Amino acid sequence: MKKESSGQGDDALHPKNHLFRFLRYLIPYKGSIILAMVCALVVSVCDLGPIQILADTLNSLKLLENFSQSSEPRTIRFFYIENIFEGYEITLTDAGDAIRFFFWIFIGAVSLVFVKGFFVFGNDFLMERVGNKFSFRVRNDLYEKLVSAPLGILSENQSGDVMARTTDDVRMLQQAVAATALIMRAIIKVVVFGAVLLYKNVYMTIFSMLVLPIVAYSISRIGARVRKASMEIQQSSSDIYSQLKETLDGINIIKSFTAEKTEMERFQTVTSSQYDSAIRRAKFASLLPPLIEWMAAIGITTVLGLGCWNVIEGSLDIGWFVGYIAIVGLMYKPIKTIGSVNNVLQQSLASADRIFPLLDLERELGSQPDGKRELPNVQGTVQFQNVSFAYQERPVIKNVSFKVEPGEITALVGPSGSGKTTLLNLLLKFYTVESGTILIDDFPVDEVTLTSLRQNIALVPQGTFLFDGTVLENIGYGSPGATRESIIAAAEKANAHGFISEMPNGYDTPIGEAGGNLSGGEQQRISIARAILKDAPILILDEATSALDTQSEAIIQKSLTNLMEGRTSFIIAHRLSTVMRADNILVIDDGEIVESGNHTKLLEKDGLYNKLCQQQIFG
Repeated sequence: MKKESSGQGDDALHPKNHLFRFLRYLIPYKGSIILAMVCALVVSVCDLGPIQILADTLNSLKLLENFSQSSEPRTIRFFYIENIFEGYEITLTDAGDAIRFFFWIFIGAVSLVFVKGFFVFGNDFLMERVGNKFSFRVRNDLYEKLVSAPLGILSENQSGDVMARTTDDVRMLQQAVAATALIMRAIIKVVVFGAVLLYKNVYMTIFSMLVLPIVAYSISRIGARVRKASMEIQQSSSDIYSQLKETLDGINIIKSFTAEKTEMERFQTVTSSQYDSAIRRAKFASLLPPLIEWMAAIGITTVLGLGCWNVIEGSLDIGWFVGYIAIVGLMYKPIKTIGSVNNVLQQSLASADRIFPLLDLERELGSQPDGKRELPNVQGTVQFQNVSFAYQERPVIKNVSFKVEPGEITALVGPSGSGKTTLLNLLLKFYTVESGTILIDDFPVDEVTLTSLRQNIALVPQGTFLFDGTVLENIGYGSPGATRESIIAAAEKANAHGFISEMPNGYDTPIGEAGGNLSGGEQQRISIARAILKDAPILILDEATSALDTQSEAIIQKSLTNLMEGRTSFIIAHRLSTVMRADNILVIDDGEIVESGNHTKLLEKDGLYNKLCQQQIFG
């Protein structure tokens, strides 16, 4: 079998690489990210400002003790940074002068809070916008990959799983991007605060940070377990989506077999699994905050002891003794934030492990031009030459050859599962043949673009699918340039104009999800009108009347007669009345053509076709 590539590159095989792929996705937004980092830096400086003011205020108050009882002016210094900035000397003449000065200093400190708030807003908004742009781009890329992927690969994935990856997992990544605003501020704050501490006192800083390796190790270990539990939760979400879709699609069957209790037990099994994983993740995530609190207590206690010693030795003044302890205390808060946000990041990386394999899906062969030609002026000659195909290593089509001339009607009959639908799926290139060649007007389909191939083939499937829109939109689907007049003309040929005209808003009436507001026969006629409007030279009818009653079938048959006129038509037949009108009948059994000819000749052979006619069964 010629397997369709899964499209999962080396990155898909190594989940750790998904982090780097995630970061590469953010490159287009580097301008906003850099600006957000500048905002975070300003926020950190604004946090340092009040500490500097506090330290200078305490040192100044020490000089201003009993100032109200003195007539001598006193000089204080603010914003002094050793070896960098001499600060400002302020001479105060009396106590009133001192009170006014400190009033304005405190106004300045409050102003810093307002400035900080402005830049916090900027940091949060910028990263939130990046997160939304990121999710917008990833969802669109995912959808493009899904609609462009080979049908064989898509059929291997549960629809609920695909939906969960496109919605929940992308949302988790979006939240992670937005959460980087917090982690960005936290990291910059730790770096800035750490630099200030080192500048003030190297030894005290080293001792206060001895616990950081333990904290980092704990964040890493707990993060890995959170990520594993998150992967299990996301997979359970996929299972929930899949079962919900099955339940809604098959609710009639469930109720008719009174299987509500069975389905509820199935659903509870899935949700219980998700609950267990969620509790396990919550347990790991809840371990980190108290652990960081304990480490912070050890660090602050160490600084307190060393600070007292430095004050006694005269190498540290009272103001910066308090300021130093304040900085250390404030520095552990962003470390705690890093730990908490890391849990969110690990959850998002678990989602990335599920998203990127979908983004690695390759397009269908022939979807890109790559030197392939357009299929020109199709007359409708179709030829299969020794075509074979296997699905999951199981032979389905075996060395099939036949030729259909333009305008001929060819019926495919045979037992259920004999390969009739698969054979025509190969013509549409939903699957790629393993060996042999399929030609349209002497052009191998492997050498033409998929777009030009499928534009020349109209499909009316057994399971009619209509979109949640108006009648007009559904008939015009696939023919974007069609006028309202041409759509109405197609509906008339499909015998659909009558019931459409009786609808509340005529052609502008919504038909509901999957055409739920229409009967089976009405849905089928709209599907036929859609095929008529496409006006393709080749037509495929996949048991288009098999699910209809006799009265509805009679109406549909008239529509099909109009549809097949002048077209090369393939009919996967279910009823004898349809088969008898075919110019040629291919009898397929176990992937092989065992008989061919018209109705009369095949009856004379007394073979499989004769047997199927007697049973009135055609798969």
